[in-house]
Amino acid sequence: MSWTPPVHALLSPITADDQSEIEQIQLKPLYYAAQKEALARAGDDEDDQFFELALLATGLSVKELDQLKRPDYVSIAQYVHEMSTRPASYFLEQSEEEPSEPDQVQLLQPLHVAGRTLTSLSLEMPVLRATKAMKKLKTPKERAEFITAHCTGLMIPDLALLTVPDWTQLQVRIDDFLNKPAAYFRSATSK
Repeated sequence: MSWTPPVHALLSPITADDQSEIEQIQLKPLYYAAQKEALARAGDDEDDQFFELALLATGLSVKELDQLKRPDYVSIAQYVHEMSTRPASYFLEQSEEEPSEPDQVQLLQPLHVAGRTLTSLSLEMPVLRATKAMKKLKTPKERAEFITAHCTGLMIPDLALLTVPDWTQLQVRIDDFLNKPAAYFRSATSK
């Protein structure tokens, strides 16, 4: 069973582009590629970034989003912030999903790749050869995508289909793989 995003009941209803009344918004998960594109469109201004991500998270048009009363927008911005910064485990714990072992990452939303539907990913520790290749890449984003693909067995284009919390969850564990000594993993498994 996958996680279901919350519904936000509007404090003040708004008028849809088709002139109907919107009283609640079914929020959507943010996806890695869409978030990356939205942030590039927004530039460096934090308010513009939140607005672009709120468009993604709500599915509203600019005209519809501009009608929101500030408290409704603040609630949606809070959801966007959590979606952008929290790992998938944060959302899954709220929905009382069973926590899994750290190298078996439960996905917030199923991933449809290579004719399969994945609800979790098995992580493998990177080999030294892969980390050497990673370090030769130009940008931190390219390095993160390369090593994430290596550790998950996914193709780099498949990473775009991950939700942002799934990406964040993977980065936490991959950071452990890249920076923790062997003793860290021995003590984690002996508990």
